[in-house]
Amino acid sequence: MISVLLTGAAGFAGSHIAEHFIHNTDWEVVSLDCLTYAGRLDRLAHLPGKRVRALYHDFSTPLPDALMKQLDGVRYIIHNGAESHVARSLVNPGAFVQSNIIGTFNMLEAARRLNPETFLYVSTDEVFGPGSGVPYREDDPLRPSNPYSASKAGGEMLVQAYHSAFGLPTMISRTMNMFGERQHPEKFVPMTIRKILASERLSIHVDPDGKSGARQWLHAEVQADALLYMLGMGVRGEAYHVAGVERSNAEIARLIAEALGRPYTFQCVDILAKNGGHDLTYSIDDAKLHALGWKPRAAFEHLLERTVRWTAEHPEWLTE
Repeated sequence: MISVLLTGAAGFAGSHIAEHFIHNTDWEVVSLDCLTYAGRLDRLAHLPGKRVRALYHDFSTPLPDALMKQLDGVRYIIHNGAESHVARSLVNPGAFVQSNIIGTFNMLEAARRLNPETFLYVSTDEVFGPGSGVPYREDDPLRPSNPYSASKAGGEMLVQAYHSAFGLPTMISRTMNMFGERQHPEKFVPMTIRKILASERLSIHVDPDGKSGARQWLHAEVQADALLYMLGMGVRGEAYHVAGVERSNAEIARLIAEALGRPYTFQCVDILAKNGGHDLTYSIDDAKLHALGWKPRAAFEHLLERTVRWTAEHPEWLTE
């Protein structure tokens, strides 16, 4: 059986990667997770136990020999696990450096010993910094503007260096804002669902002129599908973007309220004045991945409505 080592599989995005791989391949998924506040094994509980193997380790420390023996023979490594919340990175930058830079170094060192067919590093659009008005392409310069994005950019540099220096067969993916079932409630979509259900006022980030921030939005299963496609069709040593559908934060809030059939109120918050380090708007170009033949299978509107309805029916995921 082909095995894929997936870090952060008990997290939100990781659980969707594991689920998609289980449903669309006959592979075994080996989960490597240290179960931080954002990691929950019940995200994987619905998957067949014979094909999901959960191992505990904090990859910000080197992988011990006993663990390496359990990983022997994995064909693919998807390094998805990371600290990923901008606001938390502004409070505790060191945790992000330790996880996203030192942790990536430890996984790359492990990969040198495991000799996988591919080491796929899951990164973020935020490494480019604030939007320039033109969607970023894969080879545009990185200009991170907060500790989270800087730590992810640092991880990217290590991945590129290990490809050049040691011939490690690496790839990098960069993805936009994701949403989906089982997401941590600190993120915008579940937080908005919770507040609308509780009749609480929303906060919408705007610029000094009152214009709402905008993102490209992507369901986590769409990213998972793109990653699986990259493993088969991507070129080692390359980076690929997985972009979503661009919508403003205000539009997302309106769509969520419509799906819930509930009214909502909101206040505008000048996030740049309130707190530096946040990027109000950015976007990426995914023409390179589309040129390989990949395209998303489901429409954004359907996936967002499905997520909203599922989350409303499972309120246990709206509490930390």
